Amino acid sequence: MKAAPGLQPERTALAWQRTSLSAAVLAVLLLRSGIVDRAPLTIAAGVFAAALVPLSGFAARSVPTTGASRRRLMLATAAAAASGLLAVIGLLVG
Repeated sequence: MKAAPGLQPERTALAWQRTSLSAAVLAVLLLRSGIVDRAPLTIAAGVFAAALVPLSGFAARSVPTTGASRRRLMLATAAAAASGLLAVIGLLVG
């Protein structure tokens, strides 16, 4: 079954919305855990996850009209990678 040709931007925007929601939940959980456990790496991971929320939210809004900019996509990727890396390091150290 072939998808309708005009739906790709809509699917991409929905994927960015899901990314934004997931990053928001992750940020809250990481920040809470970092504060309770007094773990600076976990707090830093939460901050990077929180930075991903507006980046992916802006990408979701711009995809259907103009397309997400390469700079915004690179920033979102860097924030997600930094958050994941810090969380893994926090798990290994703590």
